[in-house]
Amino acid sequence: MRAVLTMTAAVMSLCLTAGAVQADAPLVSEWRLDEVSGTTTTDSVTGASGTLSGAAAFGPGVFDGGLVFGGGTVSAPLAVDTGNSFTVSVWVNLDSKCAVTKCKFAAVSADGERSSRFSLGYLKDRDHLGNWYFELAEADTDAAPITATATTTFPVETGEWTHVVGVYDAESGTSYVYDSGSLSGSGTVNTQWNGTGALTLGALQKAGVRTGFFPGSADEVRFYDRALTHDEVFALYHPAS
Repeated sequence: MRAVLTMTAAVMSLCLTAGAVQADAPLVSEWRLDEVSGTTTTDSVTGASGTLSGAAAFGPGVFDGGLVFGGGTVSAPLAVDTGNSFTVSVWVNLDSKCAVTKCKFAAVSADGERSSRFSLGYLKDRDHLGNWYFELAEADTDAAPITATATTTFPVETGEWTHVVGVYDAESGTSYVYDSGSLSGSGTVNTQWNGTGALTLGALQKAGVRTGFFPGSADEVRFYDRALTHDEVFALYHPAS
């Protein structure tokens, strides 16, 4: 069933005049991650630099180059105010699933002082078999409570590039997660606050400590400074060849 839905979305995406929709979307940050060596990557929109550290390196991406994580991260300036509506998109490829009963791996996150304001990645717990997720913390504290996490419908397949998008609508207090161009789940956010720390690729922050290291690859990280519509998110999805 998943294969049928994915193929249908791919065909529809090819038929959609995506350029017109994307032209109106407020792209404020784009990390193409196409560098081939070194420890620095550049935001093609803002010109800001991100720094690779630990076991993070440039490697194969979904289109050209990408990032391969083995316990390392990329730290860079964050171009959106996470107290207001925003959208984050990323192509991700999970190398291995969680081997224990509960874990959370973040491909993209934004730091506060003590916790991540948001994180987007892979989640496994008693209610999820291993799904893509998008969530926003209610407070910048060690506990960093989450009211309701947006999770995708289908469990993640390893070794496959997947386009995952998180949308935060501050006005309605709702978060949404999209899997391969299709809306897949929603969550609840009751508190607006801005994570004033860095953008982090490959991990999240909990109680002031870096954790949740993503075991896999990421590519094409984009930010928009409002909540994109369903049609706009769908237009961002292009099946990889």
